[in-house]
Amino acid sequence: MSVRNFWTIFLKVLGIWLVINGLTTITQFIAALSSFVFGNNNESWTIIYSLLLLTGTIGIYFLVLWLFVFKTSWIINKLQLEKGFKDDRIEGDFDYSKVLTIATIIIGGFIFIDSLPLFCKETFNYFQQKRMFEEEFSSGWLFFYLTKSIIGYLLMTNSKYVVKYIEQQFK
Repeated sequence: MSVRNFWTIFLKVLGIWLVINGLTTITQFIAALSSFVFGNNNESWTIIYSLLLLTGTIGIYFLVLWLFVFKTSWIINKLQLEKGFKDDRIEGDFDYSKVLTIATIIIGGFIFIDSLPLFCKETFNYFQQKRMFEEEFSSGWLFFYLTKSIIGYLLMTNSKYVVKYIEQQFK
């Protein structure tokens, strides 16, 4: 495997991992924005400021995804990541698609392991609040962690399709 291929794989995996972990930040912005809009604090400058922050954050995450996944060669060239190695090749018999498959499975597993306990906690809180207060309890985080767990599970079990898509974009 060449040094360039190593950095390509590493940056693509890092970019996907950063964007998936950024979903939590985006949902927190949306929750804060909805509390401003539906709360007592209906000042227009706070709502506009929150919308600008949300738009900027989503824009940054799309930029990270675009740069790290689709413009990896540009990052490698600008940061000169290939320099400093004695050899142009890293010894080992690595297949690009196998390494990408393993990385996708690891990322999916990490997402699943990260979100499943939070989903269980939110489920417990939902039923506890429903039993104690008999009021409408917000189940937004419950569905968010459920969705994140399902995405992690699907990444682990369907990594071949993700790798095929990345390879098509790479070619």
